[in-house]
Amino acid sequence: MAGNAKMTRIDTLLADLFRKKQWEKRLGLHAIFQSWPKVVGGEIAGRAVPQVIRGTVLWVAVSDSVWMQQLHLQKPLLLARINDSLPGPERISDIRFQLEASLEERKAEAEPAPEPSATRAIDPEEKKRFESLLASIPDPENRQRLLSLWVKTHRRLLPEKE
Repeated sequence: MAGNAKMTRIDTLLADLFRKKQWEKRLGLHAIFQSWPKVVGGEIAGRAVPQVIRGTVLWVAVSDSVWMQQLHLQKPLLLARINDSLPGPERISDIRFQLEASLEERKAEAEPAPEPSATRAIDPEEKKRFESLLASIPDPENRQRLLSLWVKTHRRLLPEKE
């Protein structure tokens, strides 16, 4: 290094860089990534996640097409809520939705498994009556599947017969 080179503080360099690149304006827009669940609510936040801001357009990944349609219908309200929550003068001009099926998979992984419900014994006479109804179905595989489904639903916690 040259002996007469002046050292500059890193905070001064970063402040100059932020000013030249106008990043402080963009930082205000990106506040939505942290406040998303609070701004849109837990139900929407569980199905839709902000991905990127391009210019002033927010791109949001959505778990399925039904939710995408619902959010598209709510776009003006969502846009107003988002812009009201932003700290700086910059505003989001539009929201674009894109499908991302992996959101549904992540949500299913995050949800706790349902607790096993108490079961009760199946009445043998009731089962015989149902099997006699199934006898009219020609396909043995379909008969077995229906019987299995019937057994599962009748073993759930139901009031015992008196």
